[in-house]
Amino acid sequence: MKSLLSRATPILFAIALCFFHCLPACAEESIAKYVRVPIFFLTDRNLSGNPKQTNFVFGPHRKYLGDCLHDPFLGTATVVIENVDHKPVTEALQRIGWQAVGSDKSEGLISNSLIEGETHEEIAHKFYSSLKEQCELTTDKNVFVFVHGYKNSFRSAAHTAAWLAYNAERPTILYSWPSAAKLRAYSSDENNVEWSQEHFNDMICSLDEMCKEDSAIKVRLMAHSMGSRLLVRAIPILRDRQYITEFAMICPDVDSGLVKHYARRYFNPKGTAKVRLYMSRRDKALAFSQIVHGGYTRLGECADSLSGMLSQVMGNRPANSAEERKEAAADDAAFQETLKLAKHRLQTIDFTEIDRGFLGHNVPAKLICSMSFNEKPGTNLDLVQEESGQRSKLSNTFSKITHLKDTAPHITESCLRVVKSGQQKQKSSKSKHKT
Repeated sequence: MKSLLSRATPILFAIALCFFHCLPACAEESIAKYVRVPIFFLTDRNLSGNPKQTNFVFGPHRKYLGDCLHDPFLGTATVVIENVDHKPVTEALQRIGWQAVGSDKSEGLISNSLIEGETHEEIAHKFYSSLKEQCELTTDKNVFVFVHGYKNSFRSAAHTAAWLAYNAERPTILYSWPSAAKLRAYSSDENNVEWSQEHFNDMICSLDEMCKEDSAIKVRLMAHSMGSRLLVRAIPILRDRQYITEFAMICPDVDSGLVKHYARRYFNPKGTAKVRLYMSRRDKALAFSQIVHGGYTRLGECADSLSGMLSQVMGNRPANSAEERKEAAADDAAFQETLKLAKHRLQTIDFTEIDRGFLGHNVPAKLICSMSFNEKPGTNLDLVQEESGQRSKLSNTFSKITHLKDTAPHITESCLRVVKSGQQKQKSSKSKHKT
C-alpha cells in the first residue's frame, strides 16, 4: 500500500501543479474583451426609422416643429464598450443589465428601445419605475444623469454616457437635446439647447417624484460643454433638492458672467451637494467659443476657485442707501462665515495632464467617477494645489486682443490639479537640486 502511495504521489502532485497553474489563465479567459452597457435615455430629437425595430435613429432636429407637447422620447439603449479595466461581469453588474460579449464586437451603440404606452404619463411611469428598480439594485442607490454638448449626435452622446456608466457601475440617464452634430451648426445648437430647457426641467421634476418614493436614491448631474447651460439655467429648481448629491460641469461652454448672476441669486451655502468644475488648459474649443461670443470668457476657461468666485460675487451686492449698505455688509459677513463651511464641497479640478487630442475638451469619465465615489482622481493620479486663474495661453491671448480681460481682483484661493503619481515629488526634488 505504501509502495502504491509513493508511486502515486508524484503524479498527484503534477496534476495539482497543472491545475493551479491553469487558474490564472482561466481567470483571464473569463474577462470579456467587450461589455454591453445599458443606459436610459430621454431625448427631444426627431425620430427616423421604425420605432418597432432596434435600428431606428434620432436625428439632428427637434421632435416638435409646431406646438410643444412636452412628451419627449423615453427608452433604453445598449452600447458596446471595450473592457479596458478588465472588469469581470459580476452578478451585481448583470442585475443592472451588463453583458459580456465576444472579441468580434466593435464599440458603439448597437440598439435602441422605446418604452411604449397609451399616454406619455404611462410611458413616463414605466420609465422612472424601471430606473428606480435599477437604482435599488445598487449598494448606494445612485443614478447618473449626463447631458452632452455641442456637435454631438445621439449615437456619439450615447457612447460617452456609456463610458460614464462603465466607470460608475450605476444606472445612467442620457439627456440628449437636438444637436445638429455639425461644426458649422454652432448657432443652431445654441438655439436648440435653449429650446430644450423646459424638457430638461420636466425631467428634474420627474426625478423629484421618483426620489420622494424612495428618499435613499441620490442623483448626480453631469453636463459637458454647451450642455452645461441646461444645468445652469435649471439652478432655480435644483437649489433645494436634497436628493442631488453632485453637480459636475465639464469644460462648460457657458458665459462666466451669466453663472455669476445665477450664483448671486440662487447659491445656497447651507446645501450639501458637491459642485465640481472640470477644466483643461489644453481646451482650444472654449477659447474659440470665447472669440465667437465677442471675447467674453467661458466658465470652463476660468480655472478660478469656485468658493473664491462666490465670495467675490456675494460680497459685491449693490446698495444705494446707507441702510441698504449696512444690511448688505451684515449679510455679507454672515455669508462669508457660512461659505467657510461650504468650501469643501466646491472644487475646480484642472485635468490638463490627462486631456488628450488637438482640441482637448474631452470628458474624463474615469476621473469624474473616481472623484464622485472616492474623492480621489484614480489609479496612478494625485491631486495637488494650484494657483487660481491658470488659464490657457490661447484664452489669455484672445482676452488681450478683445480688450476684455477680467478686471475683478485676483482670487487667492487655490484649485486642484490632476497629476501623475510621483510627478509633484519629482518636481520638488529637481527644484531643491537646482537651489
